[in-house]
Amino acid sequence: MKSDVKITGNRLQITRTVDAPRPRVFAAFADPAQLQCWTGCKDAENVKCQSDFRVGGRFTTKMHIGGHAHCDCTFTGIYEEILEPQKLVYSMDVGAAVTRISIEFFEEGPQTRIVLTQEGVPGEIIKFIEQGTLESFDKLDAVLAVQDAGGPRALHAAAPPSV
Repeated sequence: MKSDVKITGNRLQITRTVDAPRPRVFAAFADPAQLQCWTGCKDAENVKCQSDFRVGGRFTTKMHIGGHAHCDCTFTGIYEEILEPQKLVYSMDVGAAVTRISIEFFEEGPQTRIVLTQEGVPGEIIKFIEQGTLESFDKLDAVLAVQDAGGPRALHAAAPPSV
């Protein structure tokens, strides 16, 4: 599916509609086992996610970016607001800055519209974050499609072999 992208200063907003009901899409963001199947750019390998999914809880996502000998990334953050299945808000350390991310989930019949807004992104990395987020959403589409075809157990089958 196509995403709508808006960049204003240090604010990135991506809107994407996916073919899955809102509770399932929210769970893909909330459950670390599901998240590590689709998060990260297309070259992300060995993605590991740990999470204490509650307001004030912390999370860590680690990955290696394939094709780069020494490109290991670690992102950490704190959940600030959780309104299941409508909204997630968290702060995240992206290395160059601590950003604030708000993700809203809107029911649209059998689909879900995701509106991700990331604020505080330094200008020198905003295009990299945009690209990585768009590629993550492409992977999310694939995971959700496999779930439709084979049920919830098919989630891990959709993950690339390196995950």
